Amino acid sequence: MISKLQRAMKLRPTFYHAFFIFAFAALLASCGGSEEPERLTIPKSTPAAKKGSDIPDEVNKLMTMNTCLGCHRLDKKLVGPTFKEIAARGYTAEEMVYLMQVPQPENWPGYPPMASMSFVAEGDLLAIAEWITEIPVE
Repeated sequence: MISKLQRAMKLRPTFYHAFFIFAFAALLASCGGSEEPERLTIPKSTPAAKKGSDIPDEVNKLMTMNTCLGCHRLDKKLVGPTFKEIAARGYTAEEMVYLMQVPQPENWPGYPPMASMSFVAEGDLLAIAEWITEIPVE
């Protein structure tokens, strides 16, 4: 004859298994999310644009994202030459892209060597370079 205790012991593992399966399923369901990947949002106005800069928003976003503005400004010397100085050299956009990817410090004496921007998409570099070529030279 099966005692009540033996019967309870047989039911106990089944109850615990069911409980843990339910809890695990609830955990998985709560971790699920939308199928759309999380996107990085860029503020509509970046610090350089707020200061009354003449840099177009799209170019400003590219230069902020790729750290160009850490060393260069339109007409204020920081670490590297100003964008106006670069424009005055008369490089084509394609030449500038190459020089951004393979910097040549001998072209800019008096400035520290520029880090290679080879990790930046060529289309982004070209957009920045095209804007630089449009800067009026005084």
